[in-house]
Amino acid sequence: MNSFALRGARIWDGLAEHSVEGPVVIEEGRIAAADGASDSIDVSGCTILPGLIEGHAHLCFDATPGWRATYDGDTPGRMLLRMAANGRRMLHAGITTVRDLGAPTGLSIELRDAINDGLADGPRLLVAGAPVTTTGGHCWFMGGECDGEVGIRKNVREHVKAGTDWIKVMATGGNMTPRTNTFAPQFTVPELRALIEEAHRLHRRVAAHAHGVAGIKVAVEAGVDSIEHCSFTVPTGYAPDAAVIAEIAAKGILVSPTVSIGFRNWPDDGRKQQRGAVMKALLNAGCRVLMSTDCGIPGVPHESLAGGMEVLHEMTGHPPVEVLKLATSRSAELLGLKDVGVIAPGRAADLLVVEGNPLEDLSALHRVRMVIKGGDVVFAHR
Repeated sequence: MNSFALRGARIWDGLAEHSVEGPVVIEEGRIAAADGASDSIDVSGCTILPGLIEGHAHLCFDATPGWRATYDGDTPGRMLLRMAANGRRMLHAGITTVRDLGAPTGLSIELRDAINDGLADGPRLLVAGAPVTTTGGHCWFMGGECDGEVGIRKNVREHVKAGTDWIKVMATGGNMTPRTNTFAPQFTVPELRALIEEAHRLHRRVAAHAHGVAGIKVAVEAGVDSIEHCSFTVPTGYAPDAAVIAEIAAKGILVSPTVSIGFRNWPDDGRKQQRGAVMKALLNAGCRVLMSTDCGIPGVPHESLAGGMEVLHEMTGHPPVEVLKLATSRSAELLGLKDVGVIAPGRAADLLVVEGNPLEDLSALHRVRMVIKGGDVVFAHR
């Protein structure tokens, strides 16, 4: 159908505090201003909202404890098929846009372009390819190792030549890579500044993985565009640094906190409460926060963004409508996506239809009735 209307549902546009009644009309893949549709789909009892945006994903991982054996055992062809399958599951869960922040560069670009060309079903992808990391640094096995300012600049240029949308850098070590240090910076401030300068010269923004407080400070001082995780990790758990958070807010650095359903499996040792305190501090300081889960890592299925949104609400008390904004209009704004995240005339018709009212109860996001991407019904629950 080139032109059709969804009727009988509440509509939440991604911006307002409340939903409204009325049809959503789609013409040639976009939201129409006038109701001239001849075909209709009855979605009574449902809520129509913008397709969800996942701000930090790893399509190349399988979300299991044995992820590394799977990763190492995949041929490039099999990994590409795995990434495509993971993307398709995300799309069917109502996630219509994904920023993939770590996969072999060629494969992530191949999948993005295949989806854009209609050769595969999946969400709109923004890709960073292999993260820039030190020799033996976090996620070195993806192929992004380099050292020194000359090596860093060359690495950025190679990413841009290949066609990545973002540059991802590992500002600290990570828990999934043995013999790295999550508390310590992997790069110096001058090295990160060289990377940022080169990326900005070539019109790319920089997302920095950073857990430990020292690494976050280096990333902030260097002037990255986005901090991933931003967990303020210390040996005893998590401890927000008010001065650093104030600087993040003042500089307008994006924060992608990777809050996921995996948090529900943490032992009751106080760390969940500490991480919640970090999230509250970031939100209360006015930081530019978007929704993300780090899906693909162990215990975080690719399609579990809705669960991560529930966890963020539980941890912080952030109202459901504000959490919904983080995964729709807010993420679109912060990631520079002008065509998605909001239901408005002329915008791309990326829509999620769920049973119930997620503005009152986020669990409604699990009851997916229909997913529309670019005006095409890509999933419908029978």
